[in-house]
Amino acid sequence: MLFTVGRNGSGKSNFFWAIRFVLSDAYATLTREERLSLLHEAQATISAYVQIDFDNSDNRFPNGKESVSLRRSIGLKKDEYSLDKKTITKTELGNFLEAAGFSKSNPYYIVPQGRITALTNAKDAERLVVLKDVAGTKVYETRRIESLKIMEETSNLIPN
Repeated sequence: MLFTVGRNGSGKSNFFWAIRFVLSDAYATLTREERLSLLHEAQATISAYVQIDFDNSDNRFPNGKESVSLRRSIGLKKDEYSLDKKTITKTELGNFLEAAGFSKSNPYYIVPQGRITALTNAKDAERLVVLKDVAGTKVYETRRIESLKIMEETSNLIPN
């Protein structure tokens, strides 16, 4: 578990947004203007990247190495992802992160500033929803409801 603390203006939010940029779908689709703003509007800058190096001594990531390097590069027109300096697709990155426990269905592996306060002030029912998200049960509940709907539709097709 990683916590980032510091005084106001010390760059905590920039650090947080850089991690989200690589690990989440928060910046999945960017317009040209958004890409330019991420490139600091510098005329000479045509690309930038964020790289995260993980200690993998616990083998959380399924690559058999002591460390893992994930990188996302952004240009004016496209993004590029890499795993240990090898270019991969966004889908491959997502699958790799899922295998390590970073599930898209559980967005709480990155907790934004202010979210903890909101959780402490939330009503019990709202906290229960969050706990189901964190535990991953919401995905199964959604699939269960979809399966029940399919079963009902199928049973309606069978004559009595």
